[in-house]
Amino acid sequence: MATYKGETIEKAVQSGLADLDVSRSEVSIKTLVEPRRGFLGIGKRLAEINISIIEPQKSVVAKEPVISEPKKAEHSESEVHAKLNEVDDETKAEVHNQPKSATRPRLNDQVVAELQDYLSKIVAQLGIKATATNHFHHRDVQINFSTEQEGMLIGKHGRTINALQTLAQVFLLHHDIAHANVNLDVENYRERRTETLQHLAESTAREVVATGDPVFLDAMPAFERKVVHAALTNNHFVTTFSEGHEPHRYVVVALVQDEQL
Repeated sequence: MATYKGETIEKAVQSGLADLDVSRSEVSIKTLVEPRRGFLGIGKRLAEINISIIEPQKSVVAKEPVISEPKKAEHSESEVHAKLNEVDDETKAEVHNQPKSATRPRLNDQVVAELQDYLSKIVAQLGIKATATNHFHHRDVQINFSTEQEGMLIGKHGRTINALQTLAQVFLLHHDIAHANVNLDVENYRERRTETLQHLAESTAREVVATGDPVFLDAMPAFERKVVHAALTNNHFVTTFSEGHEPHRYVVVALVQDEQL
């Protein structure tokens, strides 16, 4: 736990995040001293906060005993994303060159099985041992992965599993299925991530109310931004909106102005 000071709580937070080289969602922030402007410099007081890094929690899942095998060298996260980008470019090129079908295909067991096999091969190419199961209903496709390399498959802030989810969507476009909703999950990560985002939204709202300064969250995919917006939709003291361009679009949490009340 580290202590930081600033003219405002937000400036103290930004100073601490820069010093620790972490994002806001990776830390817990506790206000020790509220700032005070004073009069003519008399009685002025700096804001003081404590910042502690949140240790990632892992769900406990009972697993069958396995025969130990020599471990393969794992790819770094940068190598993982370079590979995913390469696969993404190849898939999009195939989609672009694919002749349009006269009839609109429907989502079915065969297409979903092919999608699962396609994703499983990519995961294997990344050096990750995982098994997958699927379920679909109408236009909703759910594919769940089970692996002991959970952190590698999820990636920092879910970047790897989200990239795979984008590839899954492109794969379905390759089959002329444009209105399907695909969700990939790893060891119940999506539910845990939703809870984390809801807590982040609530703590950010409290910070905005306390300081009066807007807070700019890290970039998130659209479905995660919706979680933040929904978490604060009934909060009458703050407003939320998105800025930036994909894939760097982010949520801003700001104080409601008097004219908006």
